[in-house]
Amino acid sequence: MQTHGGVRLWRGRAPDTADAGDVALLDELEQRRFEKYRDPVTAAHYAGARAAIRRTVARWHGVRPTEVVWGRGRCPGCGSDRHGPPLIRAPRTDWRVNSSRSGAWWMLALSHSVPVGVDIEHRRPLAVPAVVRRCLGAEERAYVAAEPEGRARDEALMRCWVRKEAVAKGWGVGLGTDLARLAVRPDRPGAVLERTRAQGAAARELWVVEDVPAGADCLAALARPAGPSGPLVVQPPEAGVWRGDDAAVAEGLGAG
Repeated sequence: MQTHGGVRLWRGRAPDTADAGDVALLDELEQRRFEKYRDPVTAAHYAGARAAIRRTVARWHGVRPTEVVWGRGRCPGCGSDRHGPPLIRAPRTDWRVNSSRSGAWWMLALSHSVPVGVDIEHRRPLAVPAVVRRCLGAEERAYVAAEPEGRARDEALMRCWVRKEAVAKGWGVGLGTDLARLAVRPDRPGAVLERTRAQGAAARELWVVEDVPAGADCLAALARPAGPSGPLVVQPPEAGVWRGDDAAVAEGLGAG
């Protein structure tokens, strides 16, 4: 197991055709979701991304992919463990995990001992009026409106969106929170946000949300607590992903 701190970030692209080895690595919940996809390309992207994330976590911890067991913490808002932040239940580890997928593209963040949130979005036009009304604050609406209509405005909106998702996921509250009240300052390379967990100044904490490299086809953001949480290291695309014998790996399925 790795012992140095900070945040490690990986990204990659899933294949457009489902691979039997990828599908074999899916756990029970992932398998059910995979089977619900009617479009074979979308299903392949899902299976490929989940398998790559599992292999990367396994490689980082020095275990086989089938030894990685996912779980969820409790939502800090309602206490439910059905939609709380993701956890690595096995192997035992101090590393916190968060991941994101948009189409074929996936991103994985591992953070030592502190929570982390990450979001990646494939560059594409968004339904600007609906999204703006739902999730942007006044300053963010002005930021988006100041850009020329078309690609520039779509990208401005997407920058707001990925930052908001990264923060919401890092906080563990998901998208059920009021995103319009979450000001992420997309005009800056990084922004500091204040989070209040409960009544009283002692429950306040500062978070940083920043743009991270995601290639020419995507935008991405990462959120983590402010302070000395260690360096952010962006790994080369798919670096460290397990490339063992998937047939042998499949024989060990059941615990994952």
